[in-house]
Amino acid sequence: MPFTRNTLQEIVDRIVSDLQTRITGATSLLRRSTLNVISKVNAGSVHLLYEYLDYQARQLFVSTADEAGLEAISSEYGITRKAAVAATGGGSATGTNGTLIPSGSELQSTDDQIYTTDDDQTIAAGTATLEFTASAAGEDGNDDAGITLTFVSPIAGINTSVTVDADGIAGGSDEEIDDDLRDRVLTRKRQPPHGGTEFDYEVWALEVSGVTRSWSFPLYNGIGTIGVAFVRDNDSGSIIPDATERATVRSYIVSHTDPGTGKIVGAPVTAEPGLFMIELSQRAVDFNIDISPNTVAVQNAIQSNLEDLITRDGGPGETLYVSRISEAISLASSEARHILNSPAVDITASTSQVQVLGAITFNSYV
Repeated sequence: MPFTRNTLQEIVDRIVSDLQTRITGATSLLRRSTLNVISKVNAGSVHLLYEYLDYQARQLFVSTADEAGLEAISSEYGITRKAAVAATGGGSATGTNGTLIPSGSELQSTDDQIYTTDDDQTIAAGTATLEFTASAAGEDGNDDAGITLTFVSPIAGINTSVTVDADGIAGGSDEEIDDDLRDRVLTRKRQPPHGGTEFDYEVWALEVSGVTRSWSFPLYNGIGTIGVAFVRDNDSGSIIPDATERATVRSYIVSHTDPGTGKIVGAPVTAEPGLFMIELSQRAVDFNIDISPNTVAVQNAIQSNLEDLITRDGGPGETLYVSRISEAISLASSEARHILNSPAVDITASTSQVQVLGAITFNSYV
C-alpha cells in the first residue's frame, strides 16, 4: 500500500501522545511546557528527515530526478547533457586592396550579438570573404542571410559593414534542457542499444547538439540501407537541417566516442555505405475551425495544442488523424464546442516531409 507522509502537526501530535502515555502526570501539556517544546523540536527534526528521504527517493528515478540527480543517472549510461554550440557563418567585407582583416576581429549585429572572425583575410579585388563564430554559444547567435554586421573596432581601409552570405548564421544551439535529457535517458532504458537496430540510429542522431527529433527508415533504398531524418526545432527560422548539419550527424552516426566507455561506437562498418541522410521539406498543415467561445484565449490554447500534436505525430511517414486533431481542439482550455472544417481527411507525410503548423482560420460557432 502507498506510504502517506505525515504533516508536521501530525508528527507533533504523535510525539505528544507518546509522551502522555509513557510519563505519569503528563496527560495535559501546557503550551510552553518543557515536554511540549521538546515535542515540537523533535517533530521538526523528524519532518526534515522525511523531507530529505522524499527528495532522495525522487533522485532514484529518471522521471522524477532533478538536474543533479538526472545527470548522475545519465552518466551511468554514458549519456551527457548536450552542450551549447556557437553559431557560425560567413559574409563579405569590402575595402582597399591589400588591407588585412586580422583573425579575432569582432563583428556586432543589430541585436548586439558579437561574432569573431576565424582567420586572417586580405582584401582582394575590393572584397574579402570572412568566416566567423559567435562569441557566446547558443541559438541566439543564429541569424538570417543578408543581414548587416558592423566591425566593433573599425579597421583603416575596411568598410565598417559586413553582409552575411546566403547561408545565414546557423548551427547555434542552447544547452540541452532537463526534459530533453530525461527523454533520452528514458529511451536508453526502454530501448537498450542493439548494435545498429532501427532505433539506435535515432538515438545516435539525438546525441548531436541541436537535434531535437529524429526518425529512421530501414530498407530506405533497398536491402542493406537505412534512411535517417532529423529536425532542429530550436533553430531560428527553419527547423530543417542544412547540408552541413546533415553531414555532421551522419559522421557522428558512423563513428563517435562513447562518453561512458571511451570506446569508438556507431553504425556497423558494413552499414555505412547504405546510410542515407534524408533531406526534409516542410509540409504546412492549415486549419479552418468553428469554435465557441471564439476568444483570443481559446484560440491560443487551441494553437498550442495543435503545435504539440504536430510535433508528436507529424514526422516523416507519420499520419495526422482527423480524430486526433479534433481531440486536441477539444482539450483546449475553455473550449466548449467546435467544428473542424478542414482538414477533412487524415494527412500522411512522405518520408521526406515533416509536417508543421500552417495558418489557422477561426470562425465563431453558430
